[in-house]
Amino acid sequence: TFVVDHGASLRWTEQAGVCHLTTTIVRLTDSDGVEGLAGYDSYTPRPTDLSVLEALRSLSPALLGRDVDDREGLSDDLRTGVVFPFSLAPLSLMDIALWDITARRADAPLWQVLGGRRDRIAAYASLTTLAREQDYLDTVAAALATGLRAVKVHAWGDPVRDLALLERLHGEHPDVALMHDAEGVYDRDGALRVGRGLDELGARWYEAPLPDFDLDGYRELRRALEVPLLPAGYSMYDAQQVAEALKDPPWAAVRAEATCTFGVTGLVKLGQVAATHGLDYEPVSYGHTLCQAANLHVMLASPRTSYFELPFPVEPWEYGVVEPLRPDGDGTVAAPSGPGLGVTLDWDWVEAHAAARLVLTD
Repeated sequence: TFVVDHGASLRWTEQAGVCHLTTTIVRLTDSDGVEGLAGYDSYTPRPTDLSVLEALRSLSPALLGRDVDDREGLSDDLRTGVVFPFSLAPLSLMDIALWDITARRADAPLWQVLGGRRDRIAAYASLTTLAREQDYLDTVAAALATGLRAVKVHAWGDPVRDLALLERLHGEHPDVALMHDAEGVYDRDGALRVGRGLDELGARWYEAPLPDFDLDGYRELRRALEVPLLPAGYSMYDAQQVAEALKDPPWAAVRAEATCTFGVTGLVKLGQVAATHGLDYEPVSYGHTLCQAANLHVMLASPRTSYFELPFPVEPWEYGVVEPLRPDGDGTVAAPSGPGLGVTLDWDWVEAHAAARLVLTD
């Protein structure tokens, strides 16, 4: 396990503080020498988050020596056993690395092992919060120059100012699919105001106008608006929990992220819940290439997923990666060609930049 401090300061709304990015990388080896990889991104007020590393140290006895295919047993032991506090990050890392090993053993890309029938998907550029309106215009223009035809904006968190920005972007690029992620910071009146503006713009979707747990607020918005509503996708990570919420659907699609929902296993289950309720499934794929890849393979196996979320600009998220995920000229992202996740790391780079390192043996 390696901890790499990105060194960047990031934000996705001016209503929250700056976050520092740390990526925890797990390299798991089975008894035959087959390796599986996984990555987890931490966003914290202080740099160099070591909490995931320490949680892996504490929980590793539940993993080491276990059969690679016993992912459900691992989840059950760490969720329903006498383990407190429950920590989602190490379980998701373990699950993703186990799936990587399983697919590598089969000499197949993970999306095929999961039953997928396509090897590429349309992508959208996902922007961080920028200082000025012109910065957004310039960044969107740069994204479109790569072939991307869809953009998601993380604006400032002020409904009036945010809507003016979205209107300007739509005016400049009327044929681009436009999404807005409010990071859950609006109140209900502000969320409705922006939502009505997005209706006028024909936006592709409206993400996280309210906190994920404000289900009644989402239901009110959904009945008042035409634009499809999506949650942020980080707070409600359990399939049973989401199924309960969908008895009166607060959203038009389900959203989740592999490292925040029991890994690949959890992400697949949430996709099944969405399909049962006739909803689209739009997972998060923001983050380091390892995080992107884990979500991408599930997306490719989900017929009701329309877009891959590509952090833009892309370069800051590719550190230590030999062949990162990049859009083609037609605005699609293809699965890596290799088996498993298909991600190859430059281990010399990782070793040289690791802020911490942990080796655990059975």
